[in-house]
Parts: sequence; structure tokens; C-alpha cells
Amino acid sequence: MALMIIPISTVFAESEYDINIPSGSADKNAPFHWASEKDGSTSGFIEIIVGDTIYWKNADTVSHTVTSGNPQSGPDGFFDSGMIESGKFFMKTFDDVGEFEYYCTIHPWRTGLVSVVSGFSVLSNVGIDAGDGMTLFDVEYKFNRLVNEASVIEESKSILLKLKGNTINEDNTLTLLLPTELISGINSVSIDGKKTEKFSQDFVDNIVSLEIKEIPPKTKTITITGTTIVPEFAEIALMILIISVMGIVFLSKKQTMQKMFQHY
Repeated sequence: MALMIIPISTVFAESEYDINIPSGSADKNAPFHWASEKDGSTSGFIEIIVGDTIYWKNADTVSHTVTSGNPQSGPDGFFDSGMIESGKFFMKTFDDVGEFEYYCTIHPWRTGLVSVVSGFSVLSNVGIDAGDGMTLFDVEYKFNRLVNEASVIEESKSILLKLKGNTINEDNTLTLLLPTELISGINSVSIDGKKTEKFSQDFVDNIVSLEIKEIPPKTKTITITGTTIVPEFAEIALMILIISVMGIVFLSKKQTMQKMFQHY
């Protein structure tokens, strides 16, 4: 797996996220017990950046807690909301990288996880849908929405990004760190199928830092097109395979002819 991470000095704006405690979530058999406004997730999981703040808001008719730890080991002492009454909230700012479990001590089947990362979020295994599926990359990004998926389109030498969730601040610039072995020679960017000129790129070692500006809040897809894309490496491998097979066939025929001459 090709993993390329470079240190970048960037100042990030702190963001705030809401996780709602929905009505009826005290019922163990409720359809869901959390509702994240960041990406619509109902699992209780959320990924944030150091310095970000989460508001857990109680929209239920009964009280709940948001307590760090898990039902098996109990509270770990990192944070504890105490009783959050109906219509109230609990807020917590996360200043350290890590993964922090939490649950409700009153209704312990209600569990969640806060993942705090250093700055850029990561899209893993980009390239798995291209070529032989064996040449994979981790792509880092910074945006005010969730980049849910990255697919390689071999025919157009493009990467298709799918966006999800609501904006969490007014910074509508998407920054991507793209390994040049994944895509290079970026010549166009499209937002929901329409080309935009509002992008720029810089190069640091084998990484393209691509900035796409003024992305509308309801954008669903972004397409990045280059002159080379990772499947081309698979095409070379295929050519080598074909040449190897031809060589084996040639040698086989040659050995057959030699046996025939020896027989006579």
C-alpha cells in the first residue's frame, strides 16, 4: 500500500458539531439512539479535528448522560455530562488526538465513539476499484463536509469524489493531498458535472496539494481529471503479461520443432 504523508503547517478553524439524542432513544429497541448533523450518521460515531467542539443535545422526553468510557469497563473519568435533562445539552471541546468512547450510564446500550484526528481526514484504499485493485493510496483532505467516497474512472483518467452531509462552517474550499502516483497532470476540475476554473495546485515531493474553491453547499460530486491515472500501471503489467505468454508459446513451439527434427 502506498501511504504518503507530508507535514504541512496549516491553521485550522475550530468547528462545532451537533449530535442529537432523538425522542424515544431511551427505548433499547429504538431505530437509532444518536443523530449526527455532520453526516447524518446514527451510530454515535463522529470524526473531528483537534480543537473542535461537540454539542450533545437532548431532544428526548427523559434525561440522559454522555459519559466517557463504555458499559463493560465503566466511566474512565475523561468527561461526564451528568444528567442532561430534556431540551438541554452538554458540550465538550477535544484538544488531543485519539479515540474516545462514550455511553449513557442510564441507558448503557446507547454507545458512541469520538475520533479526533490531527487535521486532515483520510480516504483509504483509493484505487481499489481500478486496474488489478492492488495499487492503493491514502488520500488526505480538509473540507467543511464529509468526502464519503473516492472512485477512479479509468476511461477519463479521473477521480470522482462523492460528498455527504451538511456544511459545518463557511469555508467552502476543499484541500486534497493527492499522490502523483495516483493521479498527475491535473488539468480540469468539475463540480456536479460543470467545469470550474477556481482551483489551484502546488507540488511538494510526490504530492499534489489541490485546492478547489467556492464549492456550493449542496454539491454532490467533484471530478478531478489528469493526464495519468493509477490504472495505467496495471495496463503496463498487462502488456508484460501478454509478452510473457507470447514468449512461452514461442518457446513451446520451438521445443516441439526440435523434438520433431531429433525424431527424424
